[in-house]
Amino acid sequence: MFINKLLRFVSSIADKPSDTPEEQRQHRFLIYMGLLMSSGGICWGSITLFSGLPYQSMVPFGYGVLTMMNFTYLYFSKNFYISQAIQIFMSLLLPFLFQLSLGGYVSSGAQVFWSILAILGAFTFKQNRSIISWFLLYLGLLVLSGLVDEKVRSLELVQVSPNISILFFTISIFTLSIIIFSLFYYFVGSERKFRASLEENLIMLKNTQKQLIESEKMSALGGLVAGVAHEVNTPLGISITAASIFQEKIAKLKKSIDENSLSKADLDNFVVDLTEADEILIKNLDRAALLIKNFKKISVDQSSEALRDFELNSYIQEVISTFKGELKHNKIELELQLSPEPIHMSSYPGAIFQIIINLLQNAILHAFEETQQKNILLKTEKEEASVTISCIDNGKGVHHDVFDKVFEPFVTTKRNKGGTGLGLNITYNLVTQHLHGTIRLENNPSQGASFIITIPLSIVTQ
Repeated sequence: MFINKLLRFVSSIADKPSDTPEEQRQHRFLIYMGLLMSSGGICWGSITLFSGLPYQSMVPFGYGVLTMMNFTYLYFSKNFYISQAIQIFMSLLLPFLFQLSLGGYVSSGAQVFWSILAILGAFTFKQNRSIISWFLLYLGLLVLSGLVDEKVRSLELVQVSPNISILFFTISIFTLSIIIFSLFYYFVGSERKFRASLEENLIMLKNTQKQLIESEKMSALGGLVAGVAHEVNTPLGISITAASIFQEKIAKLKKSIDENSLSKADLDNFVVDLTEADEILIKNLDRAALLIKNFKKISVDQSSEALRDFELNSYIQEVISTFKGELKHNKIELELQLSPEPIHMSSYPGAIFQIIINLLQNAILHAFEETQQKNILLKTEKEEASVTISCIDNGKGVHHDVFDKVFEPFVTTKRNKGGTGLGLNITYNLVTQHLHGTIRLENNPSQGASFIITIPLSIVTQ
């Protein structure tokens, strides 16, 4: 239990609250490498010391001491990059020095191969160029070891028996194998867990995204219902007034008949009043019926997401007729510039509805804070095999801080005022993925924002 706590403490000495899980894994890799090499250094120092080589044992013992000092600096400074460079440099250089102190390749059992651990530690660098630089330095040390090996042996500074050399070589291969295996076993396993966690988070994110999209759809439908209810109330209220006129005039006529006082002038006035009331009643009931018909058609399109044939200009007019209440409530003038020729499409009208409503709601929420005369222009232009739909407002435009990421999810300047940051992201996905088209933003802070959408006239299903 104590050892586990100690390992957790030591492995986290470089961590800061702002570090990502990937950065924390890099910290642990370097720290574990330094601890394992220090353990090897203590082992080597002890063997060398007991073999009657006290001066040579100072090199591996020194590595352990310097490592502890470096980790202490890391704990207090949290400057991982400096400690990283120091640790890798020591891990690269000290095995080379230890080999020279023992009399070269053969006498030392090729101690310079311990430097390979420094290359593993170099993989904690974020840039490949740094890793390559350390690897080239390692190769340079190997070549230098070969070049000076004969000269070091000729100096005969130390006498190492063949048995000790074989022991050194065996221990080097054995210990290096264990260290490399342990590091890769731990961190490859950690990588698998990390990847599995990422996959789980990705699945969760996709499910959350679907829920948010559905929520956004329901929000748009809710706004549509409110707008239709507001628009239907007006013709129904006028129709009720006209019906009350019917009731009043019929009551007067009945009274005149009962009193035997009905004149031709009274009858003529009755016919005129009822004709006017009838025209008002029929006109407003037709208007209410059309609104409900359009609402029903659009809500079915939105919920079914079915591919069907339709005429775009008339469909846009149906969409706008159900949204007039929202525009009127916000005192916004909407101008339609629809192409003079019909635009027949085989596509997803529900997606087009969602796109238009999202763009209008985005303009209502963001565009007109500093604008008195609020105008939105919605226009269509037919091309050979595609159609361009433009939504242009005369508002304040899109701020430069969010311009480049306006289609990214959760990007909004109105988070505390009802903005979710999903409307334009959903619009982008509908245009590019569902309708196989493109959308771009043209922005002028003094003239407003223009969203230009180009989609094919016909979508061929696989």
